[in-house]
Parts: sequence; structure tokens; C-alpha cells
Amino acid sequence: MIYSNMEADILANAVTEEEYSLSQLQQRLQYAKHSWSFGAIILWLPYVPVFMILKILAIVFTPYVLWHLFKAKWYKSVVVFGAVVVLPYVIYQFIQVENNILGFLLKVLPLLTFYLFAYILSYMIGEHLSEIKTLKRWKRDEKIRN
Repeated sequence: MIYSNMEADILANAVTEEEYSLSQLQQRLQYAKHSWSFGAIILWLPYVPVFMILKILAIVFTPYVLWHLFKAKWYKSVVVFGAVVVLPYVIYQFIQVENNILGFLLKVLPLLTFYLFAYILSYMIGEHLSEIKTLKRWKRDEKIRN
């Protein structure tokens, strides 16, 4: 009985590489997810420096996101990131638009999709981690009962 309780506790507290990577990423995504509010400063400051800071933050944070997604083996999320964020950025680099408004929208689109991706990814990771914790709790309770 004591052995099964100890085994159940060890099982409940064991952390896989996927869980560790996702929890680390989840912590950082909380900052990225709320950094869109920094864009609200655009009402008081010129938009160029604000977008430049948001762009630099996205560029610096991208390798971190991809690294943890690879470590967690969330390859579909990496592909979605490439299709939703990287592909529009690459396309913008090769398109020359005469219309200023359309050019601005194409320039800002990858930035908007990056922060939207961060928000959705944060939600998905949170749901996945809570599911893992629930399953571990069920397994631990089952071990204790048996």
C-alpha cells in the first residue's frame, strides 16, 4: 500500500520534456500575448517606432517559440507558424505595392498574425497542460485505489 502511494506520487509529479517545454513557453507567451497593448501607444506616439519595437520583439521571440515547439514535438504548430507568419512576411518582401494603405497593411499583417498566433498558442498550451495534469491525477487516484 505504501509503495503504491509513493509510486503514484512519483507518477503524478513526473514532468516530461513536452510538459517542461510547453510550460516554459506558456510563461513567455503570457508576455507576448499581452504586448499587443503596447501597440495602443500608437494613439500618442508615431507608429513607426512602436511597430519597430513590436517587430524586434517578434523577431527575437520567434526562435524561442520555435525551439520549444520542436522540443515539445508540436510540429503542426511550427508548420502553422510558417504558413501564417513567415510566409506573409516573405511574400511582402517580394511584392511592391503602389497603394500606401495596402502596402502598410501588407507590412503589418505578419506582425498581427504573429501576436494572434501567440495568443492562440498560449490558449492551446494552457488547455493541453491542464489536460495532462488531469490525466495524471486520474492515474494517481487509480493507482492509490488499486
